[in-house]
Amino acid sequence: MHMKKILCLIAVVSLLFSCQDPENEKPIVPEHEYKILSYTDNKTVSVTYSYPSIDENGNEITLSSALVAWKPTDQDSVDEIKSVIIGCHITITSNGDCPTSYLKSFVMGDAMLLFALPSQADIPELRRSIVIMPDYQGYGVSKDRIHPYLSEELTARQVTDAVKYGLQLYRDLENAQPFADDWKSICIGYSQGGAAALSTHKYIEQHEMDEELHFAGSFCASGPYDLTSTLRYYFEDDGRSFGVQTKHRRMTSPEPLVIPLLIKGMIDTDPGMKGYSVSDYLSKQFLDTGIMDWIQEKEKTTDQIRAEFYNMCEKGHTAKDGTCYTPEQMQALFPSHIKKQNIAGTDYEVTADLTQMFDPEALEYLDYYLQTEPSTENDDIISNLMSAFSRNSLVNGWEPKHKIVFLHSKYDTTVPLSNYYEFLNNHPEAKTRFIPFGKEEHQSTGIKFLLSLTGTTFLEDFTWLFAEK
Repeated sequence: MHMKKILCLIAVVSLLFSCQDPENEKPIVPEHEYKILSYTDNKTVSVTYSYPSIDENGNEITLSSALVAWKPTDQDSVDEIKSVIIGCHITITSNGDCPTSYLKSFVMGDAMLLFALPSQADIPELRRSIVIMPDYQGYGVSKDRIHPYLSEELTARQVTDAVKYGLQLYRDLENAQPFADDWKSICIGYSQGGAAALSTHKYIEQHEMDEELHFAGSFCASGPYDLTSTLRYYFEDDGRSFGVQTKHRRMTSPEPLVIPLLIKGMIDTDPGMKGYSVSDYLSKQFLDTGIMDWIQEKEKTTDQIRAEFYNMCEKGHTAKDGTCYTPEQMQALFPSHIKKQNIAGTDYEVTADLTQMFDPEALEYLDYYLQTEPSTENDDIISNLMSAFSRNSLVNGWEPKHKIVFLHSKYDTTVPLSNYYEFLNNHPEAKTRFIPFGKEEHQSTGIKFLLSLTGTTFLEDFTWLFAEK
């Protein structure tokens, strides 16, 4: 789901990676089915590249990825790569925020902080690493295609392909470092990236790629692993879930961007959703904000979209078709809109009223469905949507074999803690660790989590994750 574009510090140079095969290993993919788009060899080796995968219709598609690799310095006593970090990025709405864009323009964000690991991490397994972080479909070289938001298996397949071709690319580099005999790969991500990390974990296991990728497990932070429980929280929570007090109120969404992204993602990728439109679910007033145009154009950042919503509440809004909405009408749609100044700039918090965001008939049945859970065999707009949510759930339908570290704030109202509990209830025997992280909302939690990765905050957790079975 979504975490605000990180306007933080951390100066990090450099770029990507490379590494030679151990002599007894065969390449995972045929040679040279990737294309290097950019290459830098400085304090780290940095590469952007394109690679083949499949799209939502099963057809071949060209996607892009970034890779940053550790380089030993004169002070290093060893020169072996210890790990491959499969980075899964947060929700973005601007192509300028994707991982490959970072390597061109040094965009602040989760990619920048993950790419800092090979040069700055205090934990050896994270520093002596190759970080592979693909653009999801719809960004980078595929920016003219749809973004399959939270289409879990498709995203996992595409991320795994990025890793396979990225490793081959690295092996082909002349200055690649050797791998340690005990090197391991892990998935890591926050928010939408946390869900993508868990879905990639699932894909690797189910396609029996864990041995060739030396897969150890995943570090999944604040991810929407179960879309139904997330939506139910929006509809039902009145600020008292999980034993803490929050500002959330029932029938509200603290991140208005999430629901249109989610519905569009299901319509674009799930066979049961073919023929539907977002207008079947969302109100004319909400669609009149221009939200679907912004998602399609991929030019505005998530921060800029929030700012647009805020300004509509202050000044009113005139839609494309000439419909005029007063500030009072926009405030009914967005009952809470707050502008904050901080050292990084201006921050906007906007909450949506679901009774105003959804089409009335769709809302009535959706509320009924979440309370009663009728049969999903019905062929209607809500049953089909909920069936699509179920098909993209990561909390059931598999038995994890490898370790998972979960991190979540109990105070998160955008991706509630119920996502972790749903996973735990379905997998009580899974090898997991849980970190209740902080007392803040989704965005602030994400910033602190990502900034902590280069230090030793999670030393015990990564030690456990990288340890032998």
